[in-house]
Amino acid sequence: MDKEDILRKAQEEKSDEMEIQIRDKSMKWTYISMVIAAAIFSFIRGMQDYPMMDLTATVSISVAVGNSYRYIKCKEKSNLFIAIVMFVVFVFSTIRFVMGH
Repeated sequence: MDKEDILRKAQEEKSDEMEIQIRDKSMKWTYISMVIAAAIFSFIRGMQDYPMMDLTATVSISVAVGNSYRYIKCKEKSNLFIAIVMFVVFVFSTIRFVMGH
């Protein structure tokens, strides 16, 4: 392949690496803000003796799904570990929520 073929193929590609990187970073900030907001609301609800397991379940399943996807795509064991831990937290939180705690 010469330079022109490589350039033409690169221009024909539909995905832009910068867009992919920006989307990945936006998901990181989405997770961080979601965890911080849930922690604040859980703290407030805990102080007022309201149950907080629904927030915990919501955050943990979204983090588990995101890390599962990353593991499938990148095969990094740290993503698998976080996904498993967060899925266990999700199950535990859901059970506690259904039981009314």
